[in-house]
Amino acid sequence: MIKWGIIGLGAIANAFAKEINETENGKLVAVYGRTETKAKEFSNNYGIEKFYSNIDEFLNDNDIDAVYIATPHNYHMEYATKCINEKKHILCEKPFSYNKKTSKLVLDLAKENNVFIMEALWTLFLPAIKEAKRWIDEDKIGNIKMITANFGFKSKEDINSRLYNPNLAGGALLDVGIYTILLSNFMMSDIPKEINATSVMTRTNVDESDVISLRYENDALASLTCSIALETDNTAVIYGEKGKIIIPKFHMAKEAYLYSKNEELYFKDNYNKSGYKYEIIEVNDCIKNNKVESDIASHKVTLDLASLMDIVRSKIGLVYPFE
Repeated sequence: MIKWGIIGLGAIANAFAKEINETENGKLVAVYGRTETKAKEFSNNYGIEKFYSNIDEFLNDNDIDAVYIATPHNYHMEYATKCINEKKHILCEKPFSYNKKTSKLVLDLAKENNVFIMEALWTLFLPAIKEAKRWIDEDKIGNIKMITANFGFKSKEDINSRLYNPNLAGGALLDVGIYTILLSNFMMSDIPKEINATSVMTRTNVDESDVISLRYENDALASLTCSIALETDNTAVIYGEKGKIIIPKFHMAKEAYLYSKNEELYFKDNYNKSGYKYEIIEVNDCIKNNKVESDIASHKVTLDLASLMDIVRSKIGLVYPFE
């Protein structure tokens, strides 16, 4: 049994807590929040035995094997480093860190200390995404020629919100654009050779909406859009020489459709919760098998994502005050 703790008790931590008991080998035993009131309330909601408002006491708890870091982006590196120093295995919310340099520092430190660490790229572990990838690998749509993916939601422009605050590494790219890039690279089994991007910025100097264009080695193209200012349909389409695959709400996919000259296929995941359990199962299995990284959401995948987002940020002029 892998015993878990959570750092950061926002919406994503609640989603994690709701599904960890759906895994055979995971159990949530402790949480850390900035205030005792919040930590106690969260622990009561989910029947968790222990809660902390002191990070050192939390990390010194020998019952905790692994920690889920669910804080705003700019705190990921700080808490990951603290966890590594206490030999706690880590599942860290995306983006892993705010740039490639800091991401590599943390990954190298984890490896040196024989600590498992993985970016919470949960989309990669969803059955519908895995089925779509299997269709591609089986050549059901032929060589990929183009990918389109969009992810956007409407939010209120508020400097105190993590989405709009540059001191919290806000903006569309790191919050939702990362999913579109992840999906494109995963389906292509490659990273792009050309990257272009344009953006509309908020009055708080983070990116409100982005259009990202990628070109891969085989001349396949990807057109990716993301926004924190408008609702999009969050659909991905992979176009091949012989057909196409459509994945509605791809970041949390439950379905995938294939249309080609030879066949039409449909896949549905009947699991009735969001699907965070699949990445938790991966982490549990990796820790049990003494791995320091996942074969699927590997350290290379994280560094490739960070590197690509660094380039996009340079194209759109997004720099955070703390960099």
